[in-house]
Amino acid sequence: MIEIGTLCVKTAGRDGNNYCIVVDKIDDHFVLIDGNVRRKKCNISHLEPIKKLDVKKGASTEAVCKVLEAEGIAIRQKGRPRKPAERLKKIRKQKEPLQKQKKKEEPKKEVKAEKKPKQIEIKEKLEE
Repeated sequence: MIEIGTLCVKTAGRDGNNYCIVVDKIDDHFVLIDGNVRRKKCNISHLEPIKKLDVKKGASTEAVCKVLEAEGIAIRQKGRPRKPAERLKKIRKQKEPLQKQKKKEEPKKEVKAEKKPKQIEIKEKLEE
């Protein structure tokens, strides 16, 4: 049976072949582990016990790392600070000056204005 403070090797999952220490017992089949693995719940069948160490129930990650160093086990660094990638700013098209835009719109408005009176004149002729 695996007890709190047992040094183990994780045999399954992405943290396989890494050393860990049992920090807490959840139930008959699961324990909380920490060390060279992510601190998480683990099935007892995925652990291979090696020996008993002096670790208290619910020990912090720092305390577990100190015990592993005292046993001569190299500690794997968890999470490195990342630098954000440099991004180039997009060069956007500049809008044309307002004068040029107004000139383009004016002829369209005049054409619409001319069409309306012609239709009215045709309707007047039909009524007569």
